[in-house]
Amino acid sequence: MNIQKYIMPVFVSTNLLGQTTTDDVPEVSFGFVHSAYTSMCFQPTTNTTHLNKEIDTPIQYPTISETQFGFGVGFFVYLPLNDVIIFKPKMEGFFSNTAINQIPTIHATSLDLSISPGFCIALKPADDHGVIYLARNMSCYLTSKQPYLTIAPVINLKKFDERFLQKGFQNEIAFGVSIGYGISYEFHGINFAPEISYNITTTAQNKINESNKVMHSITLAINIY
Repeated sequence: MNIQKYIMPVFVSTNLLGQTTTDDVPEVSFGFVHSAYTSMCFQPTTNTTHLNKEIDTPIQYPTISETQFGFGVGFFVYLPLNDVIIFKPKMEGFFSNTAINQIPTIHATSLDLSISPGFCIALKPADDHGVIYLARNMSCYLTSKQPYLTIAPVINLKKFDERFLQKGFQNEIAFGVSIGYGISYEFHGINFAPEISYNITTTAQNKINESNKVMHSITLAINIY
């Protein structure tokens, strides 16, 4: 009787542990991203012309009030939710140069931190017979090839250099959205995915003519995972 009392709990506990194992858990991958971007900020549609009282003539300010360019490096998590949607949170650090079109032009450098918990949406099933044509009579056969769209909210923290801050400007925190297109190439277990995306962000720091600054950016990125 004592042996039977011990056998029953062991059998029940073993059965419960075995049920926790499932094949439905998605496979998580970690990846590296390298990108380059350029962005610009436009003047508001009003108050772009002011009067120079010294010479009594109007001053027409340029339509593009600010331009930026730079490059970034970061990492992301690649988590397929199903055959179509992939959760892809990403964090990047950017090194950028800024030019503000005033008289004279003001230049600055900055270090940015960008956080974007985004999603990838597959446009069609993966092509298991994908081919990259390298040159005439040369080709590279892939494990798979799949185009996709990306969409993500964006939070961007920008830290300017001290000389720029001493002129009365502020560090910026911007919020926005990113929409892009990419193609994922899988070759012998390594995924290579070039992307192009459009970002629009806005910030209440460093306003232009008392209006919030809105930046429009184009980013080219290479993802490896």
